[in-house]
Amino acid sequence: MALRSLFFLCLLVIGAGCSSYSVVSGRAFGGGRFAEIQAGLAVLRGLDFKGEVPVEVQGKEEIRRYFASSLEQEYGDEKLRNMALAYAKLGLYPEALDLKKSLLDFYTVQVAAFYDARAKKLVLPEDLAAGILSGAEEPAGLGTMMGDMVLAHELTHALQDQHFSLEDRLRPSSEDDRTLAFHAVAEGDATVAGFAYLFRGADDKFLELINQTVQDSIRVARSTLTDTPEAVVEELLFQYYGGVSLVSRALRDKGWSGVNLLYSIPPLSTEQILHPEKFFELIDPPTRVGLKGLSGLFRPDWREIENNVLGELMVQVLFRRFVAEAEAQRIAEGWDGDRFVAFQREGEVSFVWATVWDSSRDAEEFLQGYRKILEKKYAGSGPRAAYAEQRDRRVMVVEGLEKSYIRERIEKIWQEMELKEEKF
Repeated sequence: MALRSLFFLCLLVIGAGCSSYSVVSGRAFGGGRFAEIQAGLAVLRGLDFKGEVPVEVQGKEEIRRYFASSLEQEYGDEKLRNMALAYAKLGLYPEALDLKKSLLDFYTVQVAAFYDARAKKLVLPEDLAAGILSGAEEPAGLGTMMGDMVLAHELTHALQDQHFSLEDRLRPSSEDDRTLAFHAVAEGDATVAGFAYLFRGADDKFLELINQTVQDSIRVARSTLTDTPEAVVEELLFQYYGGVSLVSRALRDKGWSGVNLLYSIPPLSTEQILHPEKFFELIDPPTRVGLKGLSGLFRPDWREIENNVLGELMVQVLFRRFVAEAEAQRIAEGWDGDRFVAFQREGEVSFVWATVWDSSRDAEEFLQGYRKILEKKYAGSGPRAAYAEQRDRRVMVVEGLEKSYIRERIEKIWQEMELKEEKF
């Protein structure tokens, strides 16, 4: 259910209360300071810039139109509407969500700058200071410092792109949990590099401070972004707090060469970002779930509208909407793989969600938790058009069809489900 585009964002959670910044003022662009930051960043990361990084300065409405155009190219309005319908049926999104508007509102308000991996350019707002939480009083020079960090952050993305070819690895696909994990690597790298450039290095103590600073900022962001659906907010913020944690670990162990290695051998799931030990030590790749025989359950008048992987992160977000946070986290931690396929017929939406867990006990815990979700989703609405069954480590959920109809046809899907461990 990924909602990322081929641009890399520098969110307002990175900084706080910045005043004037000398690099950008109106439509003027100060190239000398930019070149200084670029040269320093290349030394820090041990990677030379292979070419120029074009910079474009835009107004707020231009940036909104730019994001709208990017969403149209990568998803299209129909795909965004379908995603909103599918995940509202699951319970991840609120009903009648205008997903495109929610994303554009979020981007327009929260983004300080961004790098577009398709166009290979960096886009800055007319007033970079206003794009980094304006309006607060701060010590003299803080605006310049935070502005430098924003540029170092986005220039790191350009450096990543020039050395590791980001564009093709970030396109929307049916494996979006893996793509989100890769996004976290890139955003974590850029965030740590931005801080490290600003403070001329990153030893162990400083990495701890960076992680704490990002975590504190994320908590503030969650408390203020109440008008944006939690799943949208969490998917975007995860790239920073999760990515910084993983990249910090790689940097401690092997320096910046260890960070570079993450692009050739990246984590395969949000699970490996949330639990770095499952990537670095007790290697636990996800299980790919394949579903066949769905035509026996969904006749030709049903049209497929979504087919993807939720992953541990989105499982946790889903359960947080219905149960206590500690229970949601405990259930999600047993995740090993899943496949979510949604269909639409006229005004109806239905889906099948096949999951696999680390153990049969984890699967049972998921099933019991999901039954709580069903009780709350369908409270007072009469008999539920829902099915949920566990078989060993697997749990299958179907909603939107009559239970008797599902039971008559579900065996073929169980028998033809394919499980295959991912490989690095």
